[in-house]
Amino acid sequence: MTLKQKYSLHGKDTGSTAVQIISLRKRLREIGEHLKRNKKDVPAERALKKIIAKEKRFFQYLKRRNPDIYEELKREI
Repeated sequence: MTLKQKYSLHGKDTGSTAVQIISLRKRLREIGEHLKRNKKDVPAERALKKIIAKEKRFFQYLKRRNPDIYEELKREI
């Protein structure tokens, strides 16, 4: 069972906070790998910073709304 399946509310869930955080984390890894190969890619670096900021806001929201899932997700990611 993947993390996305574990935290999704239903089969086609893409909007819940936990699932969005998991998707952002996957994208962060992809951009991070890209930047390791392409150090001068400034637009990708900017995108990485924007995604990090968005993930931080999602985590803050999740901590306020559902602290139990927040703690569990923090441990697993």
